[in-house]
Amino acid sequence: MKQILPQPIKFLRYSCVAFGLFITTSVASLGQNQPFADSTRFAADTVQVTYKPYELSAADFNKGLVSSVEPAIIGRFAGLRVVPGGGAPGAGAEMVLRSGTSLFGNNSPLVVIDGVLLDAFSHSLHASNLSWLNPDDIAAVSLLKDASATALYGGAAANGVLVITTKSGNAGDKIRLQYNATGAVSSLRKRADIFSADEFRSLIRERYPNQQHLLGEYNTDWQDEIYRTGFGLANNLNVSGAMGPVPYRVSVGQLKQDGILKTSGYKRNTLAVNLQPSLFQKHLTFNLSLHNTRQELRLADERAIPAAMAFDPTQPVYADNMYGGYFTHMRPDGYVLNYNVNPLSLLEQKENLESIRTLSGQAHVKYKLHFLPALTANYRYAYFKSEGDYRSNISADMASRAYSPINFITHDLESKIVHSEAFFALDQAIPGLSSKLSLIAGALKTTRETVSKSTENNRDDLIHSRGRNYGATHENLSYYGSLGYTLHDRYTLKGSFRNLSDLNSKEDAFRQQSIAVGIGWDLRKEAFLTNAEFISHLKIRADVGSFSRLDEPNRFRTVVWAPVQGNPFDYGFIGSRVEVDTEKTLVKSLGLEFGLMQNRLTGTLGYFQNKSSDLLIPYRPPVGSGSVRFVSLGSLSVSGLEMAMHYTVIQKEGAYLKLGMHATVVKNRLTSLGELQVYTFSENDYGLRLAVGEPAQVFNLLNQLYDKDGKPIQGEYEKNKLGYFERKPMGTNLPNTYFDLSSSGGYRNWEISFLMRGAAGHEVFHQANAQRSWLNANYDDWYVSNANRSYLETGFISPHRESSHFLEDASFLRLEYLQLGYNVGKLLGSKVDMKVNVTVQNAFVLTKYNGQDPEVANGIDRGLYPQPRTFSLGLNLSI
Repeated sequence: MKQILPQPIKFLRYSCVAFGLFITTSVASLGQNQPFADSTRFAADTVQVTYKPYELSAADFNKGLVSSVEPAIIGRFAGLRVVPGGGAPGAGAEMVLRSGTSLFGNNSPLVVIDGVLLDAFSHSLHASNLSWLNPDDIAAVSLLKDASATALYGGAAANGVLVITTKSGNAGDKIRLQYNATGAVSSLRKRADIFSADEFRSLIRERYPNQQHLLGEYNTDWQDEIYRTGFGLANNLNVSGAMGPVPYRVSVGQLKQDGILKTSGYKRNTLAVNLQPSLFQKHLTFNLSLHNTRQELRLADERAIPAAMAFDPTQPVYADNMYGGYFTHMRPDGYVLNYNVNPLSLLEQKENLESIRTLSGQAHVKYKLHFLPALTANYRYAYFKSEGDYRSNISADMASRAYSPINFITHDLESKIVHSEAFFALDQAIPGLSSKLSLIAGALKTTRETVSKSTENNRDDLIHSRGRNYGATHENLSYYGSLGYTLHDRYTLKGSFRNLSDLNSKEDAFRQQSIAVGIGWDLRKEAFLTNAEFISHLKIRADVGSFSRLDEPNRFRTVVWAPVQGNPFDYGFIGSRVEVDTEKTLVKSLGLEFGLMQNRLTGTLGYFQNKSSDLLIPYRPPVGSGSVRFVSLGSLSVSGLEMAMHYTVIQKEGAYLKLGMHATVVKNRLTSLGELQVYTFSENDYGLRLAVGEPAQVFNLLNQLYDKDGKPIQGEYEKNKLGYFERKPMGTNLPNTYFDLSSSGGYRNWEISFLMRGAAGHEVFHQANAQRSWLNANYDDWYVSNANRSYLETGFISPHRESSHFLEDASFLRLEYLQLGYNVGKLLGSKVDMKVNVTVQNAFVLTKYNGQDPEVANGIDRGLYPQPRTFSLGLNLSI
């Protein structure tokens, strides 16, 4: 946050509310020219001088080899929980604000990039939705949570708004060249706790002597076979300045990263251009930007991870056979046991590639009226296009596919989004009333075209080929507005709304609306606190807002697929009809902002309450009666407290030390499921359910019984009144507390910074352990399988895939990064500034969880791609 930078605490001067914030005087800029009046830019409190706890500048991004927006901001905002989707290069992350407002919909904040609302759904099958944007091109990220600020963005902003501002040139600047490079080495932080070959051999001979003939003579460490040391390199070069009246910035970036799981990797090349010309003494200004990105992913088959935990360590990796030379279990008659797979075969006999091309650009024109400079007219045209090509090529001699005719899979995904927006903004002082008035009114039309084509083929036999094509065009039109009024520079009133209509629906059943109002009182400017020198800043605020939304209307219509005439392998979209209502959320918040001791200690305290109703739940009709549909049944209540504090411990010439902390405590309960009391996600997905009166997601498990010594009893669980085993709701995968602690310090030319973050009050179902909690040696399966060391405690003779014994406390504390930097100073006749740094990421995790990593997005650990430990060396040059 800005408050932990090695500079004195600074404030910005604002003169407009919410949606169209105008910065009229700036004492701490983002390294940019005077920003545009923007209908989606920095929705803020309507006060002239205010503390901004929610803004994160690029200088405060997380350190090390950071490939996208999510890892750059993880642990940096109170209330925002960012859970990595795993350790694969290019993988995304789940962002959830305050436990979310939906059960099956999107719970991530709406993302706004330079005033353009980003589509909520991924434009890639495997990469992050934000991975196309190079973090080196970002100037700042802000998180908006108050309803009076977020309601301007519509119902999709019920979970907050993440506002991203990209870098640009500054008027009057000389040409400036910057280059930075980061080289990194990654390795496995923690191994799965399974038996070695010698230990496994001894166990089989001791406990299952009749099966020892199935043992091999090798000592294979399957984890060593599938994992490796990964190398990464990021290079970024940019030039910025001003060419006459035209500020500009041009940057290129290149990232190459190998995953620690063999065959996984990620490449990205980026180009970003920004021009901001102006005419008529800056009455007419333009903001022209372009981002062009190409990403390439090599995707490893992550089933190799649980396979490495299970495969017999006494067998060799390779063998002389017809299955590519990889050892394969077979019956005496030669039949391949393709359900027990060689882990390395899964990685090296499949080539999964995805290529993604992304083009994003906008032209924003602003005219400040000559006869009324307080009024501006704005028009924006924005374009986003993404093309993704996925290819999975499977070796014909791969043992695990021996009886499947499919060996070549494709999926092409193309999306094109066009935004056309016009709005007016008024920012007018009223001296006679000692007040300010801010108004914004506008309209936005969005058109999205999506085309999806997928095929499954046999390269040598077309009779086994099949495919599916899908195409849709979706249009919506929204009207929005905001009002901000400030009286005597300390009393504020703000309100905002947006009304969005789905132009594809004649019934207008998918109309989405949001409206909110907020008040603020700057107590520090009252007469009774004039002489309170200890208090530098003190403000209270309150907000209430109502949101209604659907993540994607087409998703919640009945989709009927039928073969296209003449081609039995292609399918077309032939109709839809309305089935559901919009989800509704009432948001309330109350907050306090403060600064003490000349702002050496600054912070915020807040209370929030969200109540959601008509939440969509998938309904699975009887087999043969149609596709999955959605019904509006659920109700959810979420409330909690948030805190953010920043303290300047030392601030003097040549030395500084600053501390920052965020904490969130949240309680969520499912209050209604209509006529239901329990909803099971899937009969085959061991672990999750919805239950009235419980947190939004609880585990659905059999309650394990134990003997008098505390040892789990084989196959014994708590029974219901009828004498049958019955799954019960227990635990939750949603933490009730998450927090972080950060610090930055410096002495002369040295700098050091770190971030620690954690979560508590939740569990993870260790399904990989439940699957491997026994020695698969008591059945005549022509092979034996390895086990987790927990077998020594349980002695299970069969898998306990639904046992509560494997529901574990997942509370953790992680060192996200630790960086030491040195400012070398001026080189080459004072023309070049040079800085170097060394960083470690994910150095350690303190947790009771027995798996490889306690952060699991959905709470079920099936053998997740683990987050690696990474060491990196960085270089920064500026000319």
